[in-house]
Amino acid sequence: MIRPFRMRKWGPGLPAALTALAVIGLLAALGGSFFSQQRQKERLQMEYISQTVASETFEALIYQMEKTRVLEGHLIETGGSYDTFAPIARRLLEERIVRSLVFAPGGIVRGVFPLEGNEELFGLDLNSDGLGNLEAQAAIEKGELFIAGPFELVEGGVGICGRLPVYLPDETGEPEYWGLVTVTLDYPAVFAGSPIRQVNEQGYACRVWRINPDDGREQTILETARPIPPGAAVMPRELTLFNARWTIWMAPLTQWYQRLGFWLTVSGGLFISLLAGVAVYSAGKMRELKREESAWEIRNLQQQLEREQTNMLLSQISSHFFYHTLNALQALIVLKPDAAYKMAGDFARYLRFNLDTITAEGGVVSFKEELRAVRAYVDINREQLGDRLQVVYGVRDVDFKIPALTVQTVVENAILHGIKPKVGGGTVRISLTEEAAAWRIAVEDDGVGFDPAGEGRSGSVGLANLRRRIAQFPDCRLEIRSAPGEGTKVFLMVPKNLEGSTEN
Repeated sequence: MIRPFRMRKWGPGLPAALTALAVIGLLAALGGSFFSQQRQKERLQMEYISQTVASETFEALIYQMEKTRVLEGHLIETGGSYDTFAPIARRLLEERIVRSLVFAPGGIVRGVFPLEGNEELFGLDLNSDGLGNLEAQAAIEKGELFIAGPFELVEGGVGICGRLPVYLPDETGEPEYWGLVTVTLDYPAVFAGSPIRQVNEQGYACRVWRINPDDGREQTILETARPIPPGAAVMPRELTLFNARWTIWMAPLTQWYQRLGFWLTVSGGLFISLLAGVAVYSAGKMRELKREESAWEIRNLQQQLEREQTNMLLSQISSHFFYHTLNALQALIVLKPDAAYKMAGDFARYLRFNLDTITAEGGVVSFKEELRAVRAYVDINREQLGDRLQVVYGVRDVDFKIPALTVQTVVENAILHGIKPKVGGGTVRISLTEEAAAWRIAVEDDGVGFDPAGEGRSGSVGLANLRRRIAQFPDCRLEIRSAPGEGTKVFLMVPKNLEGSTEN
């Protein structure tokens, strides 16, 4: 007997299973998007840290390499003699990281400062085989400054050398190869100020390395205490500094799939999927509505934060200063490459500090960090104004908290509205005095001055805005003394126990 066909009824199991699978798929998509954004954010942060490590690590190295130009200049002035170089050498050797200064006519070392402890260097032929000599020979071939090292020094220890070929005019006035001058720096002391030591604290690892030309192997120059994990995907950055190619590798200490948050997210997704299967439609719909509401609130908060950050950023960076700096950089790249390199570094430090103040907790920053931004701003203006701008620092090596963008605002105002309009320029003096319960910061200029009664109606509107911001910090005071033709004095009193802004 043939039984009639009957359509099978699945009951509530199938809709619940389909709902659970749909929720799993949705959470997987959202989770994938979220972790993709996290990885992108992580990459941007690694790029920023890598740039910071590069600029601040090599800043001291670039400064020390300029000493080769001092040796070259002495040879040019004396026609190739270094017999009277000892007094100059003593000043250049005051910094302990400088191991030796070397004169090598024809590539053979004949002058060593100091000679004591470096006797093994005397008579060394840089044209022969030996550690670091390949760079010396390349410097002669290209006629440019080369960095060699780190490598083991003949006189003992490890160092980094700057090799600069020197050319002196012959009888016809044409440049003729004289020999090499060398500045040797102690390694790793030259990198004592590198921020690489703080990279682990931010959840990342970093390694700076090069291919050693003497043996063709990788040579680690700097590395974080916790190294890059084996097998980790690294983000590389290639740098060429004085004809030496170094590589910076960045990687997170923990991969995204190894993090507790990832597995908590996966577990939570499965749990929510089970709940959605049980509740089927109503519970799923309720969660969807709540997610949409939360996402809408988050978008509104993000838009508001972006507007506030944009307004703050635009208020901090002067477009006039921005364009003039870029124009000056464009000219210096052609005329004075070394000066352009320094100005680019100063401009980067200035912008980085101004951007960091956006997220400064409580609106307060380190005095040292603000002073660094001030120095960068001053150096940029000094490149543009030349001898018309003189800045004198009377500041002790101390650090404390100050309201963000206070000293910088006063110095910018002094240069823009005090010194620049004055025929012949003038001087800005920055000093720091410690009192019983406060720090007293003074910024004085001998510029054109102004009438304080019209403070809000002139180019000194920055000081008026500064008064309003200072009023947000308990026990902070701002005093301004000025008169047309008599310059301006601004005094800022900052309590030693300064806390964040009182503005809600």
